[in-house]
Amino acid sequence: MNKENKYIINQVAIIGPGLIGASLGLALKSKKICKTIIGIDNCKKNLRDAINNKSIDFGYHKIDNRITNTDVFFLCTPVSQLNNVIEQLIPFLKKDSVVTDVGSVKNVFKKNVISKVNRIGFLVPAHPIAGTEFSGAKNARQDMFFNRWCIITPVNRKILGVKLIRSIWKKIGMMVATMSPEEHDKIMSITSHLPHLIAFTIVGLALNYSKKEKKQLLNFSAGGFKDFTRIASSDPKMWKDIFLSNRKDILKTLEMFIKNLNSFKNLIQYEKSSQIMNFINETKKIRKEIVKLE
Repeated sequence: MNKENKYIINQVAIIGPGLIGASLGLALKSKKICKTIIGIDNCKKNLRDAINNKSIDFGYHKIDNRITNTDVFFLCTPVSQLNNVIEQLIPFLKKDSVVTDVGSVKNVFKKNVISKVNRIGFLVPAHPIAGTEFSGAKNARQDMFFNRWCIITPVNRKILGVKLIRSIWKKIGMMVATMSPEEHDKIMSITSHLPHLIAFTIVGLALNYSKKEKKQLLNFSAGGFKDFTRIASSDPKMWKDIFLSNRKDILKTLEMFIKNLNSFKNLIQYEKSSQIMNFINETKKIRKEIVKLE
């Protein structure tokens, strides 16, 4: 890592410069955090988009010895691919290089993979909580991470790589918290994964209607349904991977949700007016607390 000039880092590699990866590249450049950014993607169009919007400097279609001088690797692939990608990177890691990621599930790294990386450099799992319903480098935004949270879940909080990754995310405008992978995945199952699952399910109800009814449903969609359609237009492959990778916590959270849903169903069925009002008022209070934190 270069300490002799204005850059903190000489070279960064972004594996999978899609929406998050390309936005990260733009943010790193804007803050002059690194001198050179390499993008690696087997999708030629996405790689071309990333080069065109200047989120990366060089684009390659595979991991090979052209990345041997890289200081920090950001893995921006679907979570199911993380261990495989790291195995491909290991022969080209240099001493003290840092491998990190942006995945929405953190308890996915195999112990032997963690051990292999930490013999050479540092593995620092991280999750910048940011994004939109769009995908691909063409939708990248420089301000994607500003004033948002990034959660770091390192195996060892004292290793040198943790300090560097924390510093990078802070410099591009994020607030940084540290927790265990288990804590992270439980929290995300409630705050992110379940809402997306519900959105996909609600929008999927339209599939059960006739062509005429479906047209009316879409024509007269109110704000709430439109909000759900926005969430439900997220990247299918990414969310399939998230649901399966965090299935243990999602299933627990889903069971709690189904229980609460059935309770609310009973309140409506038996016309429990005051209890419905109390429930809605309580959820309004929680919503106000959430808005205060934004």
